[in-house]
Amino acid sequence: MPFVLKRAKNASQKEALQQMGSKFTQPGVVRWSAARPAFFLDWMFFHEEPQIAMKPDFSNGRFPSLPPPEIANPTGAKRLAGTLCLAAVLGLPGCGAKPPPPAPLNGKELAAIACAQCHAVPSPAQLSREEWPYLLAWMGNYLGRPAEIAINPALVVKGFVPPQPVVTSEQFQAIKDYYLEQSSLQYRLPPPSHSPPATKLFDELPLAIDASVVSMVAIDPSDQALVVGLSRPSGMLVLQRGITTPIEVPSEPVTFERLGEVCRVALIGHLGYDARAGQIVDFRMKEGTQRIIVDAHPRIAAHRTADIDGDGADDLLVCGFGDYPVGRVGIWWGGTNGPREQVLLEEAGTTWGDIADLNGDGRPDIVLAIANNRPRIVAFVNEGGRRFSERTIVERPVGWGYNRCLLADWNGDGRLDIIETAGNNLELRGRPIKNNHGVRVLQNEGDWRFREVLFEPLPGAIDVAAGDFDGNGRLDLAVVAFYPDWRLPFPQTFLLLMQQADGTVVRAGIEDQYWNRWMRVAVGDVDADGDLDILLGAAQVPMGIPTEHEARYGQLLQGKASLLLLRNRTRTPGSIRSP
Repeated sequence: MPFVLKRAKNASQKEALQQMGSKFTQPGVVRWSAARPAFFLDWMFFHEEPQIAMKPDFSNGRFPSLPPPEIANPTGAKRLAGTLCLAAVLGLPGCGAKPPPPAPLNGKELAAIACAQCHAVPSPAQLSREEWPYLLAWMGNYLGRPAEIAINPALVVKGFVPPQPVVTSEQFQAIKDYYLEQSSLQYRLPPPSHSPPATKLFDELPLAIDASVVSMVAIDPSDQALVVGLSRPSGMLVLQRGITTPIEVPSEPVTFERLGEVCRVALIGHLGYDARAGQIVDFRMKEGTQRIIVDAHPRIAAHRTADIDGDGADDLLVCGFGDYPVGRVGIWWGGTNGPREQVLLEEAGTTWGDIADLNGDGRPDIVLAIANNRPRIVAFVNEGGRRFSERTIVERPVGWGYNRCLLADWNGDGRLDIIETAGNNLELRGRPIKNNHGVRVLQNEGDWRFREVLFEPLPGAIDVAAGDFDGNGRLDLAVVAFYPDWRLPFPQTFLLLMQQADGTVVRAGIEDQYWNRWMRVAVGDVDADGDLDILLGAAQVPMGIPTEHEARYGQLLQGKASLLLLRNRTRTPGSIRSP
């Protein structure tokens, strides 16, 4: 696999490059993103960019003693230009006596070479011994070592498999042995989180609609209507006072905002791949009109509207998860001249974004969750004058599985905290239980310091909403999971975390008869009685269900509606009325 080199900046670099001239080739540079949120239902894609590149030489099994030439590490999208080896493995010819033959690298050292420039080197503890062979067979293709076991062919982009092996068969075997042996020692299967007791706070109201996949749920704060995005086929429904109004849209709705008379909706473009068809559309429901604000955008995961630069006009944040070749996150500035985009990030994998003043300086900042080969939450700090400085809030190991997050004041100190979900489990065959999956609260300590104060395990966590459901003055969370723990009779796909006066949390769920494969959650006051209700949307698809549980999954779904309204009984206990 090639590694990108910069042009020589001085005579010594030029001489070093000339000495290695026999090893230069002209292939492309493989860039890749190692994590995909469950919602996008997609596989890895790659792209190449012509560069002067160099084929690594692992033949002597050792790192050379002399320093390598300077390696390109551009910003933006090019920051993540990945390769599967380090330029440091190339040695420059020396003079004088030859050193003694070096000992071969072990599997751990070889893994560091093969992985480090695409992503952080994964720990064997991240997966069980049973899951590693599939992942290694997949990744082996990009080391020039085709899979020796059956894997999903959609995972491998043949155009980016190197023409010659990057590692010898012995070296690749050493890498595999390292992960298999160490995972047996390091991986610990989390114990099942037994289903919590069903809450008595809500009445359950299933809502039957003609769709098996719900891509978006929202409760319109202006008129208490339920706004539902659909897939298979794409569409949008508005449910209000027993009347259902369908709205035709070209692709799946994913996020919703009410802006005065306008309902602003993000359309993903295409659920399965990046068709460069993402749109932001303004709907005027009463007039029955719509206007496209942003068009032909990389696959959109989220949007948010606010006056970011303080000029009195609304600005628009658009988070393009994208895929091939990159994603894009930018601000479309408002004002009399119409929206103009300022790109903040050109990188695939943004799953969530929001606008809020996190440091208390009175200027709204941008916060993003990125789920690629460098999973992290980043802030673009508003410096004024439409200038931003990028700051990493937290960085996670590769394969973390970021999905949706939110900003909310968890502890009531006046500062916005970050509530994150991790739970992507799309690519791996067995949908393994991962120790890091669940919901976390990162408490804002000020001065851009965040401290984890809560972690609640929930395999496959994908979406979260917040509100004070029981009226005790403390924030509570509603979380849904798409890749649950199938060791349980009713795999947990919905969880309530009710915060007590002392800051501890009590877990709660819903009755087993309302089980579904929930994928979306929203909070709002549906009946205008002063308390918060919860709306759940399901994705009733076989994708991602372990083979041995497919029959049971089908039984659990029988007769289940793909929408469920949880009507809060705190203020108005009694019978349920239709929204």
